[in-house]
Amino acid sequence: MKRLKLTKARQERFLTSLAKTGNVTAAVATAGTSRTRVYELRKADPGFAARWEEAEEIAVDALEAEARRRAIEGVQEPLVSAGKLVRDDDGQPMAVRRYSDNVLLALLKAHRPPGRERSVRFKLPQLRSAADAASAMAAITAGVASGDVTPGEAAELSKLVEAYVKALEASEFDQRLRAIEERNDAT
Repeated sequence: MKRLKLTKARQERFLTSLAKTGNVTAAVATAGTSRTRVYELRKADPGFAARWEEAEEIAVDALEAEARRRAIEGVQEPLVSAGKLVRDDDGQPMAVRRYSDNVLLALLKAHRPPGRERSVRFKLPQLRSAADAASAMAAITAGVASGDVTPGEAAELSKLVEAYVKALEASEFDQRLRAIEERNDAT
């Protein structure tokens, strides 16, 4: 296969097509070059890589706008009953506006992920012993007061601290039990 030089004009055609289609294969065909050439250039030229990324962002923005339109404004669909197009009294095809709840939910999730998917930027104090649990719980309470942690996140963090304390206590119990058994074995 003949390797076509990726001239500035071809680069521009590629990037313009990529921004319109969001599809590298289609953009390569429009530019009259090869996938290998554009990927090589992207790797070698940070400026081209940045423009490529911008073109992809433009394409995704267009997709999001269309998804939003379909979810909020809806799409006219012909009304069909028993496999036949329903017509009004004048013989014109009737249509209903359909909205996409699934697309609406996907958009909402993309822009406002549920709390459990949000990363929490909160650092618990180190827990080395059960006595450290009190300071950890105080830090969680302060985090809620400052708004760094939601009450739901605080509840989850508190459960983690409690589980850690139980594990420490179980470990300490096991150590004491072993010490008693060793003393009994020694006597």
